[in-house]
Amino acid sequence: MKDEDLSRSIYEFMSEVGVEVPQLVDAGLELLAGVEKTKKLELSLETQMKKALEDINVVVLIVAGIRVEEDLQNHRIEGVDVDDDPAYLYCDEVLGMAIANQIAGTKAIFNFKRYDEAKPGIIGTLGPMLDDVFAGLVAGCMSKIFEE
Repeated sequence: MKDEDLSRSIYEFMSEVGVEVPQLVDAGLELLAGVEKTKKLELSLETQMKKALEDINVVVLIVAGIRVEEDLQNHRIEGVDVDDDPAYLYCDEVLGMAIANQIAGTKAIFNFKRYDEAKPGIIGTLGPMLDDVFAGLVAGCMSKIFEE
């Protein structure tokens, strides 16, 4: 089997862990404050999310989070047990902040904190790595559409 036969899009990686762009758009719109939720805003967020998912750095950070999450869930790393999402595990936050920052810079890191704490929509159903990874994606995209 050739390497290209194993190749998958970021959308396929996301789908395998139960995450789709429309769910992330819904999560992003859940924390709107002082802004009316409109179809135009929803489409802007979806467009920005798809644009962000073309950035190789965003894609690699998301895939890294997906792979680590799988290893953690299956206890593949000897001596590492994060079933209860311990406070001393912060590399998940680092991944989320890196994604947010890659998309929209420093301001997105502050927005990341809001999404990380509130865990709206699909974000609240994900494991310790993926909730932060996708909170970072949503926060970065929300920050980006409001800067334009």
